[in-house]
Amino acid sequence: MASRRKPVPSLRLPSAGWSRKSATMWRGARPANRTTRRWRRDSRPAAVLAAVSATKALRWSRPLIEAVLEELYVDDHFEKLVGRAPGDLRPGQYAQAIAVALILRHSWHPDDLDYMLKRLKLRVRNA
Repeated sequence: MASRRKPVPSLRLPSAGWSRKSATMWRGARPANRTTRRWRRDSRPAAVLAAVSATKALRWSRPLIEAVLEELYVDDHFEKLVGRAPGDLRPGQYAQAIAVALILRHSWHPDDLDYMLKRLKLRVRNA
């Protein structure tokens, strides 16, 4: 039986690196109520464009790095590996912190870890 649900219109996503699956994940998987669907259709595009415009002068900062690391779900291993908690990082450690978080996130399967190391262009022995 065909679904009667209308697709939710969204912003045009950059083609590089985005797929229909990642776009769906980006929008969220929870079913939306009517008010949320209306907001997504009518207000979201302008709200996202306004937010993106506000990022033009953005530089790496403690709030930004903490948000990124939180989104990557860093755990206790992160602090042991980097030597500092996410909130105690120095700006010079931001790149390493992101790389460590990505490595931890992709370390549950050897092929996934290998792929991430290649993406980061890291040469690692015994990996």
